[in-house]
Amino acid sequence: MHHQVAGKIVSTTNTKTQPKVVLQIMRGNPRQTFVLPRDAETRIGRGKECTIVLDDLRCSRVHAIIHFDPDTATWWLRDQGSSNGTFVNGSKVEECQLGFGADVRVGSVEFRFLQLDGRQETDITETVIMGQQIAEGQAIEGDAEQLRIINDFALRLLRCRTPDEVVACGLDVLLRHTGATVVGFLWSNEGGELRVHTMIPDQPDEIRLSEMLTENVLEKRRAVWVEGQTAHGNTGSLAHYADAICVPLVHHDRVLGAIHLYTQVAHYDESDFQLAIQVGSAMVAALVSARQRASLEARHERLVNQSAGFDELIGESRPMEQLKSNIRKIAPASGCVLIRGESGAGKELVARAMHRQGTRADRPMLSVNCAAIPRDLMESQLFGHKKGAFTGAEQDHDGWFKQADSGTLFLDEVGEMTLEGQAKLLRILEG
Repeated sequence: MHHQVAGKIVSTTNTKTQPKVVLQIMRGNPRQTFVLPRDAETRIGRGKECTIVLDDLRCSRVHAIIHFDPDTATWWLRDQGSSNGTFVNGSKVEECQLGFGADVRVGSVEFRFLQLDGRQETDITETVIMGQQIAEGQAIEGDAEQLRIINDFALRLLRCRTPDEVVACGLDVLLRHTGATVVGFLWSNEGGELRVHTMIPDQPDEIRLSEMLTENVLEKRRAVWVEGQTAHGNTGSLAHYADAICVPLVHHDRVLGAIHLYTQVAHYDESDFQLAIQVGSAMVAALVSARQRASLEARHERLVNQSAGFDELIGESRPMEQLKSNIRKIAPASGCVLIRGESGAGKELVARAMHRQGTRADRPMLSVNCAAIPRDLMESQLFGHKKGAFTGAEQDHDGWFKQADSGTLFLDEVGEMTLEGQAKLLRILEG
């Protein structure tokens, strides 16, 4: 009996007398199986002349060959001088004998080398030797699945109103569809520096996002995919991961942020890389839109309440009008502001007026009396603590800086703090 597949005649007359030896794809569609003939070489690569044609940019034209040696009754794999190498059980090889159960990686595609018994053969389709036709069909299936994921992601982005919601949505999609162990997002601050904004899992003491990888992406302004075999060479903190992907979010030549994806066990493939790039591109537009929306809403609120912003500052004398004018000028600034005055003069009223007139009017304002902070609890109150960090810490506590994040923190009576406390506060403000 014969079957014609992709223009090739395949004989299956011996399938009843000899167990089938196959390559089974372990990622993408794990039931796709390629039968390996004993009387001919099996060529794997991107070229149309190959027995197994892979639509993978990381594959060479003829990447590797698998053949059966009848004299020794053994199977052998030989790399054909490929650019990205051929890996067996995680090790790069030029030529090696294949044992049943071995994992083989060609480009981004992972196979398992198996011998099937009669029971297993009944579970697979008879026409399992695949050439160009079916390999291209696999690519079409992958493209359709990726389009579905991106379409669902775009619909979710329409419901995101804040930048934080956009970031959370993007990282969730990548975590669920790429097999990533760690995903993180770095946000560009007002000075253009990238700082960690979100990391999943949230273990900042145990997980570090690679600074070298971030710098590489910022310099090239394009996504970078680092394999585990080369990660520890010049990227430090990636040594414990199999693969890493970093995608910059660029808008009008300005970097808004960067996405990091690390995996500890499996390797990424081309579809994972392309999905990360497409998610990043969609996030750029959504982040810009969310920021503009937040700015417009804050400006609208500020205009509506422009007169109300000075309700607590009573009087129309020249000094009072000068004070209000100074508040209007200083309020849009993003730096720290020192308000001086005698006790009871109304420093907190000025701080609240500045908050209402500034760009953070729609965000929280927290007022703290520094004179009331116990010396031993200074760092805990400012920065927060975890449950059990010290005696009496019965639950997690967000410090005042975190509670007022993106808003305004008013520190009253700074001069009443201990000198040690003032020194710590100064280091924070200078940083």
